[in-house]
Amino acid sequence: MFFYPVTDSLSLRPLSLADADDLFALTEANRAYLRQWLPWLDTVKSADDTRGFIQSFLRQGAENQGFGAAICHHGAIAGIIGYNHLNGANRIGTIGYWLREAHQGQGLMTAACRALVNYGFSGLGLNRQVIACATENHRSRRIPERLGFCHEGTLRQAEWLYDRYVDHHLYSCLKQDWQP
Repeated sequence: MFFYPVTDSLSLRPLSLADADDLFALTEANRAYLRQWLPWLDTVKSADDTRGFIQSFLRQGAENQGFGAAICHHGAIAGIIGYNHLNGANRIGTIGYWLREAHQGQGLMTAACRALVNYGFSGLGLNRQVIACATENHRSRRIPERLGFCHEGTLRQAEWLYDRYVDHHLYSCLKQDWQP
């Protein structure tokens, strides 16, 4: 994994088990907000559940199949970003992210995602990076749009979100098209 300074106040760093309590507190404080778009919130009921989440990212990293990074703003965790899936054979990375509500609208996620995409192309040797966002999650959709990702289409009923299916917009960026 890596430590990646993005700006003077923003950095990406690997998640560790020591983050479990802080990450659970962050999840708990933002639960209602995050639940609008993230299907796993009801399964995270304790710091131990958060530890399990972190352990799954650590296993993925050990197997070169993905990883999670803390988005740190002024040293405190403000959200998570990472590769939910890495396909080494085809050099494809699937990006996922979330950010606490109080940090929305400040350009932090765009900067964090730009840094991760740079790392994916230059550090991991990826050729294609993918982001899928719920069609109604306008804030999340703006990230790949700002970064110049290509909108490839809509995945109908792509995800079960508590009581309904939601469609996803699928965005991608190829190494040859990336403008850091």
